[in-house]
Amino acid sequence: MAKTTQTTETIETTQLTPADALRNGWLAYLGLYGAAYERVKPLTEKTAGIFEELIVKGEKVEANAQDAAEDVRTRANSFYGDNFAGIRKFFPEFVAKSSRVDDLEAEIEALNKKVAALTKKPATKRTSKTAEKAA
Repeated sequence: MAKTTQTTETIETTQLTPADALRNGWLAYLGLYGAAYERVKPLTEKTAGIFEELIVKGEKVEANAQDAAEDVRTRANSFYGDNFAGIRKFFPEFVAKSSRVDDLEAEIEALNKKVAALTKKPATKRTSKTAEKAA
């Protein structure tokens, strides 16, 4: 790139090197960044407190939600009891299914014991050498 400077007496031309072009590009980028920062700075100063306000509001909402969840848990435990006996009296089919599940689990456990007993290798009797000679 050629840079031309004209004076009243002579025309002077200087050559722009790649390093100079790169530096000028970098300086233009920094200038753009500085201009953008200056335009945004007043906005960030106005909104700086909003983030902290949102955090405080979020903490309040979280505390209210935890209180509500604890209240629901307490009411459910008082209504249904520790073992959900209240549910069983309202849903007798649940009780029937629950007892059937218990029966099936007992059957599975018994079958597992039988399988374990059958898969064990039977103990082989070892005979001593003197017993073999006697026979």
